[in-house]
Amino acid sequence: MKIITLITVLLIAAAMIPAVQADSSHFPITITDEMGNEVTIDKKPERIVSLSPSNTEILFAVGAGDQVVGVTDYSDYPPQVEELPLVGGFYSLSIERVVSLEPDLIVAQVGNGEDTVNMLKDIGFPVIVLNPETVHDIITGIEIVGDATGNSETARVLATGMSEHIDSISSKNKHIAEEDRPGVLYVVWFDPIYVAGKNTYPGDLIEMVGGKNIITAEGWPIASLEDIVAANPEIIICSSMATGSDVIAETIKKNPLMAQTDAVKNGNVFAVEEPSTIERPGPRIVQGIDSLHEYMSSYKQQNNNSADADIPRMNGAGILAALSMMLLVYTAKCRKK
Repeated sequence: MKIITLITVLLIAAAMIPAVQADSSHFPITITDEMGNEVTIDKKPERIVSLSPSNTEILFAVGAGDQVVGVTDYSDYPPQVEELPLVGGFYSLSIERVVSLEPDLIVAQVGNGEDTVNMLKDIGFPVIVLNPETVHDIITGIEIVGDATGNSETARVLATGMSEHIDSISSKNKHIAEEDRPGVLYVVWFDPIYVAGKNTYPGDLIEMVGGKNIITAEGWPIASLEDIVAANPEIIICSSMATGSDVIAETIKKNPLMAQTDAVKNGNVFAVEEPSTIERPGPRIVQGIDSLHEYMSSYKQQNNNSADADIPRMNGAGILAALSMMLLVYTAKCRKK
């Protein structure tokens, strides 16, 4: 079953699930964010500003979409966020625009910059900061946002469902020996070649689906063509929201040096159809792991190793309930238009 078909099924299921009301009874509440900061929120937020596209997705997913009054540039999911006021870019926020929206909660990310976050705190706004370096951090962040916005129940169900689905894939691959894992290169930009290294969520997903990241550096380093050819990846995954995944994939296939790798020789260069499901640290990361697992399954079938070729789909009760709740929020929002 393709992802789009599954989403259609879940939309129908979501329409039949009673809405989960935000809980205002547990305020005031003190939240410890992913930077270890303790933030006290006196009452259920009614005017939330999100400082990253992934934070925006999380807010809508946990049921706080109606409380969001401002987002950053490139916040485009779910579609209704395009109607919300913009407060600037991820790295170039307009403090004036944020202040004009009179938020009672700001959901920031480490990448916004310490100076920006501190400036907003000094003005007097409650600010929680997420730091999604790994898949586990993404799920933790969802729970933090749920607590901070009075949507703890929905956030817990969503987080549990995501964990169950991810575990259904990773548990089948965690015992694969290092030498038996195909080498994978995850590219997000070409010329220079930016790649996903260790302690990144794409790096996490590669390990979960049974691959081995050929990049040993941490974060998002630049890799040289010579080093890549020497490492000889068997699978190359291209994912870019900027230029388009297919553009990077075609560039790699046509490069004379990259043509020496097994990935190019054997046709295992894949372009991610929806890069934001992997590059954004939000709820749709479950779709991202499905995409990577599909590429891994294609590689295994090509190598006559179909023992794990069947792709687990999001059909477990936990993930069904979790995504149904998430989609209920989107459906309910659309019905109000």
